[in-house]
Amino acid sequence: MSETVMYKVEMSLTGRLTQLPDSQKIFGALIYLYVEQYSSERAASLVSKIRDGKLFFSLSNMLPLDYYPTPQTYLIDQLGKQHLNQTDRGKNKMRYQAIKKRSFMKWGEINKIISNPMIASNLYPFVTIQSSQQIHAAIDSIRYDMPGLDPNVYSVPEVNVVEETSKGKIANITKFSFYICADKCPESVELLEALRRAKERKRRFFLGTRASQGFNTFVVEHIKPELIDLQEQASAYLNLGMLLPQVIDFKCSSLKLFTSERRPYDFVGGWEKEKLRKFISFIDAGSIVFLPEGRKKAGRSLQSPFNDRDIVFGNSFLLPLEFDRRKQHAGVSTS
Repeated sequence: MSETVMYKVEMSLTGRLTQLPDSQKIFGALIYLYVEQYSSERAASLVSKIRDGKLFFSLSNMLPLDYYPTPQTYLIDQLGKQHLNQTDRGKNKMRYQAIKKRSFMKWGEINKIISNPMIASNLYPFVTIQSSQQIHAAIDSIRYDMPGLDPNVYSVPEVNVVEETSKGKIANITKFSFYICADKCPESVELLEALRRAKERKRRFFLGTRASQGFNTFVVEHIKPELIDLQEQASAYLNLGMLLPQVIDFKCSSLKLFTSERRPYDFVGGWEKEKLRKFISFIDAGSIVFLPEGRKKAGRSLQSPFNDRDIVFGNSFLLPLEFDRRKQHAGVSTS
């Protein structure tokens, strides 16, 4: 098996968020960066190698710095298997709420909660996602130089990524990171060099909608080699991104699915509503997957149904768990 390199890319949020960027969004931004530094032809070659499985390249979602997605589906499934009396069922409801609130946890706490989901309410710190709607007004009379036009009022969905400690202290998080794992090859070396140059010149990354209004923009703070032991002999992994499955054990895995709508985009007209829509389901972050043939065969990327040069990226970053597959069997959730 070819040698792999792994990096943790730490980023700062420079404005507000409408959603946390996923691994597909980050992949698109990295390929765009690669085009800037080299050429569209070389970027197309890189994308083709990733699609055809000639080059292993995986990414995580954007995560709160030093936090990981909580395996909520697995934990809730384990709570449901408990044989409890009426009083303990009431406590289980509180444990369920505690698990749902903990969107992200530290690695040590994740291992603790996997071993014993009953202690969920006692584990701190954790990160939760708070959603809201912010009202905005566009002054069209100024924009179009037509006095008398009424303001165009609209709402924008926003999220706050909030850290909570055991003392009740709450703080908004602005420091994030994502992980890269790839075969060591000229292309991966070039991509890391492009990221370093972007860091040096404080280049902004637009990782979502409404970037012109200050939303979803990030800058690179640090690029650090990661020394995580990927344990090719491990069977269970925590999924950190959007995974299109190739070879996984569905029976033993605990999965949360995310279904995405795909539509062609026209530069002039925007999203083409009249054309056929495509739907594709991913294994979401926080799922626990069992991999009979290792992490390099877990995921795959597919050719876009709308553009031969584009791909639907589905190679997610996977983190090994100390998990005995002979003792643990989890169900599948599609919620």
